[in-house]
Amino acid sequence: MLKIFVLMSFMGSLLFALDSYQVAFETTECSGESGFATVTIESIDKIQSAGCLHEGKKLQKLLVRKGNTYATYTLTYDEAKMVMQDVKLYNRARLQMMQSANTLVITK
Repeated sequence: MLKIFVLMSFMGSLLFALDSYQVAFETTECSGESGFATVTIESIDKIQSAGCLHEGKKLQKLLVRKGNTYATYTLTYDEAKMVMQDVKLYNRARLQMMQSANTLVITK
């Protein structure tokens, strides 16, 4: 019984670590202003065209859930691509963890 509790505690800790994973990225506005932001990976909903250019390159919009609304961040295409790679790696790690676990994991 103790072994099961320890395993479940470990899995719970691992899930907490994955759920609180943060993604940091550089923002670039259509006007050319730049900045920096960090969001939880679970709050990212969509990446789409921002409809503007900066230095001849298309910019992307990152939509992030903030409670009942969305925050929008504007990124270069390359920065958006790196965020998407982070999301894919996170999803693969989470899937691998759930497949290798001998417990049922239910998330919201």
